[in-house]
Amino acid sequence: MESTLRTYIESNRLSMQEAARIIGVDKSQIVKICQQTYPNWQDKETEYVAKLRSAGYTSIIPQGIIIDTDVLVLTPSVDRFQALADDLSDPAGTMSSSIGMAIGTAERGKTHTAKWYCQNNPNAAYVLYVDGSTQVQLLRDICEVVAHTRPYSFGACITTLEESCRYSRRLIIIDEADKLPVKHLEMLRGINERCQLPLLLVGEEGLKTKTDRVPRLRSRIRNPIVLFARAQSVDVVAYYHEAAGIDINFDTADKLARHADGGFRSIVNDSIAISKMAKASGLSTITDNMLDKLCAA
Repeated sequence: MESTLRTYIESNRLSMQEAARIIGVDKSQIVKICQQTYPNWQDKETEYVAKLRSAGYTSIIPQGIIIDTDVLVLTPSVDRFQALADDLSDPAGTMSSSIGMAIGTAERGKTHTAKWYCQNNPNAAYVLYVDGSTQVQLLRDICEVVAHTRPYSFGACITTLEESCRYSRRLIIIDEADKLPVKHLEMLRGINERCQLPLLLVGEEGLKTKTDRVPRLRSRIRNPIVLFARAQSVDVVAYYHEAAGIDINFDTADKLARHADGGFRSIVNDSIAISKMAKASGLSTITDNMLDKLCAA
């Protein structure tokens, strides 16, 4: 049975994030209600549809293709990422080799998956490494997501993490970790061991090459390493089903996958372009003409 709340959100061309802001709840709760996995979701759905209606949003379904770019397609790569993250964040799990790694070229969906996991798992937190940050700046970023504080000194950061991790396990997912200097990676290895803080490093393939050169780092990496593969036609079919509620054939999906060169970010950007074409023409399906215009752009 299709979710009434999802239909209402899509009919009014809202994203899940926008709907959550209007209603005044977290996006993850909206997603779970639309997926009908939230406890007593029927009651919440009725309540939230009423809130949208009172905010001035109607239930009239406009023509065109409505894209929810916040969806996550559960590809094999995403499944493996989730399994690794669950393993690392399990309070009963071992801390031996408790640094995970997820790698892949740009646009493979690593960042989207990492953020999605943290949004849906309170025992995980996301940190984006900014190229050029010092060790102390990185530690302060970690302290902020773990303990909601930014200690001034290196020593104070370590003390904060030790105290916070004494009572509960928190997985830290560090994105763009391939940009980390080796000395930063060595520091993270020490923090992982001293503070019993599991880490999941996310980046391009160069990250593995960098850690392989340092035996002390290599021995701390938990297997299997997750490799984000190219998006396939079946993934494009799943994306349009989840993001737009439409079923496309494999020939169309194959053309879209090839145009995006296997990159999920490009698949999302292409879907936005197609949505605009569909709105302009009043169509609710992807036509050959749309694909020709997309490929010619």
